[in-house]
This record gives sequence, C-alpha cells and structure tokens, in this order.
Amino acid sequence: MRRELLRMESVSLGEHGQKSLDDFSLVLNAGEILGVFSTHAAVKDDLVRLIAGQIGAVAGRMYLSGEPSPFEESNLHRRRKVGVIHSARTLIDVLSVSENIFVIRKGVKAGVIDHALLDIQARQLIDEFGMSIAPETLARNLSDVDRCCLEVLKAIALGAQIVVFKDLASFLPDSSIEKLLEFAARLKTRGIGLLMVESSVGTLSRYAERVVVIKNGRNFWTFAGGTISDEALKTCFARKRDTTHPEDWWSAAGEGYALPEVLVFDQVSSGVLDDLSFSLVQGEELCILDQAGKGIEEIRALLSGEHRPLRGRILANGVEFAACNAWQALDQKVAFIAENPADSMIFRDLSAIENLCLPSSRKASGFWLNPTYVSSCLKEYSPFFDADVLNKYPDELSAQDLHKLVYCRWHLYKPGVVVCVKPYSSVDKTLEEISAIFIDLLLRKGIAVLILTSSASEAESARRKISINQKNDPLHQKNDL
Repeated sequence: MRRELLRMESVSLGEHGQKSLDDFSLVLNAGEILGVFSTHAAVKDDLVRLIAGQIGAVAGRMYLSGEPSPFEESNLHRRRKVGVIHSARTLIDVLSVSENIFVIRKGVKAGVIDHALLDIQARQLIDEFGMSIAPETLARNLSDVDRCCLEVLKAIALGAQIVVFKDLASFLPDSSIEKLLEFAARLKTRGIGLLMVESSVGTLSRYAERVVVIKNGRNFWTFAGGTISDEALKTCFARKRDTTHPEDWWSAAGEGYALPEVLVFDQVSSGVLDDLSFSLVQGEELCILDQAGKGIEEIRALLSGEHRPLRGRILANGVEFAACNAWQALDQKVAFIAENPADSMIFRDLSAIENLCLPSSRKASGFWLNPTYVSSCLKEYSPFFDADVLNKYPDELSAQDLHKLVYCRWHLYKPGVVVCVKPYSSVDKTLEEISAIFIDLLLRKGIAVLILTSSASEAESARRKISINQKNDPLHQKNDL
C-alpha cells in the first residue's frame, strides 16, 4: 500500500450558496500521478490555492503525510510542501538556473553567495532528474518546457512533496507537455506525488493513473488512467441519460438475432395486478411506471419471493420462478437494488471488498471469500473508487461510495436481470446520476434492468416503458409511454 501524501475529507469552500467545493474528498499517494478534471475555472483555482495553503476552507479536514493540516488563511507549512506549476511563472530571468533554485529564499544574502558551490549543487539535482541544462544558464534563455522543469526542481529543493500542474494545455503545446511529464515521472521514484488539475481530457487520459471528475463541487466520478474520454465525460455531465446509445448490448446483437428472455410475466394477477404481461430480454432495459405505487410494490414482492401469483406465471431465464426470499431469487438470477441501497443492502460488519464479492463468492464456493478471487476483484473495481476505499469498512465510506458498491456487486455477479426500485428518487442528485451511469454499465454487460417507479420523470430516460394505471382497483397496463 502506497503512503498517503494528501487527504481531503468532506471539504467545502465558498459561501452564500455558491460553493466551488462541496463535500469534496480526494487522496493522493506517494509516487502517483492523479488527475482532477473540472470545466469550471473557479473550481480549479480554488482547489489549487487550497492545497497550496493560500486560502482556507469553511468545512472539512486536510492531511499532509498523515498529519492534520489546519485550514488557516495562509498555511506556510502547506506552501513549503506543495509546488504549483501554472501559467504564472516564478523564475527571475536575469538569474541563472542554480541561482533560481537555491538563492530565491529567505536568509540568503548576495554578498555571501558561493556561485561555484551553487552550480555544483544544482548540477547534482539536474543530473539526478535527467535534465540537460547548464547550471550557469540564464533563465531567460531556457525553453518554456525547461523553465517549467526548473520550477519543479526549485519546489523540490524547497522541500515540496507534492507538485501540482494546473492547466498545462493552456500554456504549453502537446510536445512540451509530453516532455515535462516525462521529466515529472522521474519524480515518482523519490515518492513525489503529482497532481494534474485540468480541463483537457487528452492530457489526463495519457498521463494520469486515476482521474477524479468534479461536478457540482463534488468528487463525482473516478476513472482509471486511459479510460476517460469525451464520451465518458458527456455521460457524467449529461442532465439525462442517452437513450439511443449505439452500443446498447441488446440492440447490438444484430438484426434477426433473437436474444434470450430473462424475465417473463405471463398474465400475472396478484394483489392489485390484473393480467400483467411483459417480457425482458438479455441486456434490455424496461421501466414499469405506476403512479399509484401499489402495483410496483406488488411486482417487487413477487420477484423477491414474498408473494406468489394468484393466476398466471413468472419465468426467470426460461424456468418457473419459485423463490421464497431474495437469496433464492438470486439463485434464479434475479437481483435487487432497493430504493435506498446504502441503508438496506450493505453488510456493516464486512469490508467494502467483502460486500462487493460476497454474492459472487457464495455462488462459486459458499460464503467463503477466496483471497485470489478478492484480489482480482480489487484490481477490476478499484478504478470506480478512490484509493483504498475497497479496503475500508462501510462506516468509513461516503454515501456515494456505498451507492456505487451495491451497483458494482451486481455488475460483478452478472445476474440475468437487476430490479431497480425507484433508482432516481434520491434527494441527492449525485446519487441519482451515479445510478444512471451504473445502469448503463449493467446494460452494456448484457444484464437486463427492470426499473420500478411511481415517478413519470424517472421513466423519461428509460429505453422501453410500460404504464400500469389503476382502474377500479385492478391495474391495467399500457405499453410504450
């Protein structure tokens, strides 16, 4: 496990309802290149200034190398530990490379400078990081990228453990960015943490190991390095889901190819349901809207094994559905995500990775969690979370992480169908958006999704819809809203 250099927990910055950061969390490890993406200049500016100790926050906690770093208006400790590279340069053009590295600091007097010694010390530092500039070269004669590299060396000489690159694409061409980050990658061997705060997707995708996306001031999503794209960001920032995505699993099977049915209701009557019929094929999404709410509750009870049909039949993957509880339903490849999954679907005494693996490990080997299997799951699903989240326990996790955990559980298990009860009804808009993203991930893996909702607005984004409306108590269905 890599050593933590920086931890931000539930940080909020701003006032009067205008927050650039809102309950924001982040972890940067030693020897890691972490990307942060935001489309808002003020968010990026405030984040960098906060990390660099230039401003304080209104709420939250920050730690440097495991030690608390209070939010003072000007934190000199953080200033020494954090070097920031951006369009505003700090070098003095008329001074040499060695003078810029070592002289520009308190307590150094021009009359006692040993330039020969400075050049020797500068040469050692330059050689250590593979630069090809002479210590006696004046700063004004350096290329833009060498000036940036020099600023990094200057920060390290002053004791920086974290180097922040802000909006490199705004003042360096791609070729220079590549050269700068090749140089910066050498810092990793010394345990320096590199933070790239950008609005350039390409830069982050090429160089960052993880990319944190900030939306509405929060850590909305984390991508693994190389997986972030304009299309992925479009999904994150969209107000509504894309209902016509060409990569839908069920539509990509090809014309004339019949996908297997994973769930069938054949003239089912039970409670308020009257002759309800529908089918769901592999990788398809279906939303059932019942504004009265009694119908979707009855469907949930039938699929969880709490009720049995009075008439008609239910088939799951071609077999008569005969579950008596949620575990038996899972044995028939029917899984559930409750309305508030973090409250009812998390085992509090198990770690996050154990919560993730439990159903799949049970399928393979009973309730025993195989270490090799757990290790492979850690590797596959850690890109969805910040560092070390999966090794923690639920009480240590955010609501967003718990929400993701439940969806990842079924993404890993791969049942035939996942029944989502009111997935977009949360008062937390971030949780709603996480639900939308993970429902798309389930569909793209070939898992069918059945959405049960009483909200017409929730049903808007579904690819196929059925409305069941109350009439003299029994419910009648109407297809294709």
